[in-house]
Amino acid sequence: MKLTDYPRLYISDSHYGRLREKAEHKIARNARQNLKLLAKTFLEDTNIVVDETGHNSHLIRARKMQTRVVTLLAEYKRTGDRIYRDAVLADVARIAGWEYWSWITWRQGDARPEAIFDLSYGENSATLALAFDGLYHELSADEKKLFVDTAVKRSLRPFLHVMKAKDKPMYFKHPHTNWNTVCCGGAGMLALAMGDLCKESEAVLKIVEESVEPFFKSLKGDGGWPEGIGYWNYGMRYGFMYLLSWERATGKKHKLLQLKGTEATLKFPLQFTPNGVPCSFGDVNRFGVLPFHYAAAERFGAGEVTSELDRRLTMKEVARLDGPWPNVAELALFHPGRETEGKLGVWENRVLVRGLDWGYVADQMPETNLYVSVRGGTTDAPHVHRDLMSFFVVAGGEMLIENVGVDDYMDTTFSARRFDLYEPSAHSKNTIFLNGVSISDKVSVKTSVIEGSGYEGFRIDATDAMGTMRDGPAATFCGRAIVMVKKKGVLVVDRVVVPHAALVESRLHTFCDVTFGSSDVQIRGKKQRMQIAVAATEPILTKKGLGIPSHPGREPDTMIRFVSHKKLLSVTMAYFLTHNGKSDVSLSERGGHTSVKITGDVSARIRFDTHKFSF
Repeated sequence: MKLTDYPRLYISDSHYGRLREKAEHKIARNARQNLKLLAKTFLEDTNIVVDETGHNSHLIRARKMQTRVVTLLAEYKRTGDRIYRDAVLADVARIAGWEYWSWITWRQGDARPEAIFDLSYGENSATLALAFDGLYHELSADEKKLFVDTAVKRSLRPFLHVMKAKDKPMYFKHPHTNWNTVCCGGAGMLALAMGDLCKESEAVLKIVEESVEPFFKSLKGDGGWPEGIGYWNYGMRYGFMYLLSWERATGKKHKLLQLKGTEATLKFPLQFTPNGVPCSFGDVNRFGVLPFHYAAAERFGAGEVTSELDRRLTMKEVARLDGPWPNVAELALFHPGRETEGKLGVWENRVLVRGLDWGYVADQMPETNLYVSVRGGTTDAPHVHRDLMSFFVVAGGEMLIENVGVDDYMDTTFSARRFDLYEPSAHSKNTIFLNGVSISDKVSVKTSVIEGSGYEGFRIDATDAMGTMRDGPAATFCGRAIVMVKKKGVLVVDRVVVPHAALVESRLHTFCDVTFGSSDVQIRGKKQRMQIAVAATEPILTKKGLGIPSHPGREPDTMIRFVSHKKLLSVTMAYFLTHNGKSDVSLSERGGHTSVKITGDVSARIRFDTHKFSF
């Protein structure tokens, strides 16, 4: 296996060289100053403290160790002071000496290195790879032996053992799980770093390539990711770390980095975080900039992505780096150190992500004032919630309508009892309920674009997703339209037809203050206001409810419930959300068509075919 000289992974000599150059950009200057301070802290305190009662504590330990090692390595490259080099080697020896790398096998009492190859193995492997790659030319024979022996015993052989078993791990070739790229990407980076020093390297790389290919091909042309923005950050971090390392180590272009979806995915988490406010779906609806994003943008020459990352890191409300990885060091390494050439540019104000069926519509992007994201697609993927048809509304940079997210992982979160918890269940989502229940398990809905005079948005057909009742299908038809009207408000229209009379409910959630009036609902955020006017073709009740969070420390959300007064066979509900204004909404049906009339601060009339629910 012919590979380039060290350093050969995704942190190159030129990246290390940036640490010693004068930075023009404030972000880069601050990152280098913070690197200096953090590295000094790590020298003074070698403890790695984790909550052993917490979920996957060994993984948290691995991340904290990776943060230490890469930070100390970067500071050594910046200063040349061997005290940082020696600290890196001491930490590598600690990694090698850990009895258990995996929280899962620790709980099982199985200390065999080959018992598993999980996320902790992937992250520890990446840490070893980066340390070895950065220090290779100055390591003694004994120091190299420490790396090689650890790589073989704790990573490469366990990886091959697990992958060559009859029952391969669930993440092997899985197109929609972060485990694929974290586990395989870490092993692949270590195999690239070791090269011919380990006879296992070539076999590991062959399996890694086979496994990650479906992952990146699943991105289609628009780059959407079904696990949402938080796990996009995690899975893509290791995926891009590996692919960028492969290109540098081989001197060739990787075929997966030639795919349109691989480049397009750099925009995906930015599209679903308007001005940094998270509007994604499923577990970990949270996003902050990770520096690998800069490295990937540089690889593609995506200046508009780099500019938006810079903007996020300079916004007072949302400026933060995400996660427990070595973000300070990597930001100092990967930030170009200067302003990106060209202006930020205008992004699409409406997008329906192909292959994912999530969408958003905004008054403008990326600097938006009114924004709504919409959840279509499937629940048959890791980390999803029963949240089809749900949506988020952000106005003036403040979240006003949102799904309730998961605060903390527990043993029930990833068990057969997952959807007994409030947060992943439909009961915490902005969706439709029939007879007290919503969408079924592992189902899909189709999202399509609709637009007309003064409005644009999406139509969702969820008929099949509503599952069955005692006598067959729950719904003859169940659909929702979500549109932005004149860039000033959001209209939601729900149309339900059932074979047997049922209670129908449309539910919203917010953590803002709510006032229920006689004919509308007022939402008051810290800075923004929103009024909700509602109408229906049958009598409905507007009810208040409180959420039931699993974590006792969290305040409950307020539910806004639009519920049919009695069981019925069909109903159309419409509610209009006006940002900083007041409007009324009414419905009328005639000749097979339904007309939605909006009056007040926003005036519009939208007409659709009642039976086909076509606009």
